[in-house]
Amino acid sequence: MDGAQGGLLMTEGPAVDTTVTLMPTTNGHGTAWHTGTVRSWTAGAAGLVVTSHVAATPQVVEELDGQRVWVSTDAGDGDEVTPHAVFQAVAQAHRDDELALTGVMLLASETRRAAVRVPGSLPVHLTTPEGVADLRTVDYSRDGMRVEGATDVPEHADVEIALELGDGLEVHARGEVLRIDEASGEAVVRFVELEEDAAVALERSVLTELARQSRD
Repeated sequence: MDGAQGGLLMTEGPAVDTTVTLMPTTNGHGTAWHTGTVRSWTAGAAGLVVTSHVAATPQVVEELDGQRVWVSTDAGDGDEVTPHAVFQAVAQAHRDDELALTGVMLLASETRRAAVRVPGSLPVHLTTPEGVADLRTVDYSRDGMRVEGATDVPEHADVEIALELGDGLEVHARGEVLRIDEASGEAVVRFVELEEDAAVALERSVLTELARQSRD
């Protein structure tokens, strides 16, 4: 699989002032993620190697200077379809309020989802008034997931979620079953209540898995 899986390469890149999320690739003692805005974006001919300058607060610039980070662009609002890019980069302080980011694209596709998702089969337990369903994910993000084998889960049900991310880490959330495909048995579940620590763990898991898949 190449570095821009399942989508369109962003040779032109996002517009100036597009919001980006910046997350260190390793766990640290600072804030889990930060935001900035694009000032410039340059991609190689194939769209895989990206150099971007991102405006951020002096505190963010100081904290991320010299670190390897994941950079994720905002996918837009509503029904608008916009390119959503994710790349792994080394951050360097360019000015007091600006980071220079150079790295390799992991994902560049058109999506209607606000959060980056990744294919992955993880154990998940959905608790409903009818009992507990032990299922597996088809894909997941910090906003929700698609699960298989959900034919017995009630559509539009409120559910308690326990999702196993691996290495003994399990995240918990409240969710809603948005729809069920009776033919495939797959269900789309949206997270409606998720603690910040769980959201950070999910985002890190998604980006780590994207990076792994891009190397395969």
